[in-house]
Amino acid sequence: MTCPICQSEKTKFLFEHYDDRFGYPGYFHLDRCTDCGHIFLRETFTPQELTDMYSNYYPRKSFDIESWKPYPETNGFFAWLDGDNARCHRWVPKNVKVLDIGCGYCETLGYHQARGCEAWGCEADENSKKIAERYGLKNFKLGLFNPDDYEKEYFDYVTMFHVLEHCADPKLTLEQIRTILKPGGKLIIGIPHLRCIGRYFFGCGWLNWHTPYHLNIYSDKSFRFLANETGFNVTNWKSLTHSQHLLAQWAFMVIRSRKMGVASPLCETDGHFSGEQKKRWDIRLYNFLEKTCSYAWLERLSDACGVGEHSLYFAEKR
Repeated sequence: MTCPICQSEKTKFLFEHYDDRFGYPGYFHLDRCTDCGHIFLRETFTPQELTDMYSNYYPRKSFDIESWKPYPETNGFFAWLDGDNARCHRWVPKNVKVLDIGCGYCETLGYHQARGCEAWGCEADENSKKIAERYGLKNFKLGLFNPDDYEKEYFDYVTMFHVLEHCADPKLTLEQIRTILKPGGKLIIGIPHLRCIGRYFFGCGWLNWHTPYHLNIYSDKSFRFLANETGFNVTNWKSLTHSQHLLAQWAFMVIRSRKMGVASPLCETDGHFSGEQKKRWDIRLYNFLEKTCSYAWLERLSDACGVGEHSLYFAEKR
């Protein structure tokens, strides 16, 4: 196989994996480029297959729309302890034009609007459209990112929080993003950190393999190569991880699906448990740890050492 980033033919097979979170059927192959360190899924999907995958298997279909709230403005010690700055929207200033590609539950759109921004978002999951319609988020677009939906050189900021790893053609995606950014416009991208300690500790149970949804997993070298090739200068990098990630990882190791085509009970609900589920001792423990953040110090230590679970890249259009 040829590396989708540096086009090297020096690639090798890593292992075979299945969707141990949401139960999408099939076994998939992961390859690694020995030149740039990039890891990629060998299989390919059409845009319609990707839309169906997220609409039918991602857990937003069970989300209670009435419980929706935009992300709040948080500051201080507990915001730091919780790892709030790991999310891209936290680095966007007030009163700018911003596009969030892969806006999920649309909480970022509500957050930006409350801070005086002209906020736009797109999302492939059809379930997110219901949220946008219910709460009057008019600048929401359903589907994969399409630059023709936006004016050229219009946005001050574009954010992608754990989206680029889902892109079938990341080079084309960044080239297209560049066309809608103003000269000197900023791109903020959050992606899994390939050199994190969790990858080696949890092995095939590492959350960020996330097969087959993660089509590309970037090394630092492969991401910087991609950014440079598409007309961006990387201005900063941070190891920043939301503290809930470690809790989700430990819980996932206990109740991850052991059978292809079967969803994990934890991931199937996306943490939104029913009344009966909340009575279980393991879910009570999960909710207690989530509220107390007693595990958060491990994530803050990992990030301080540069081996946290997530990378945050800041780039500027040149």
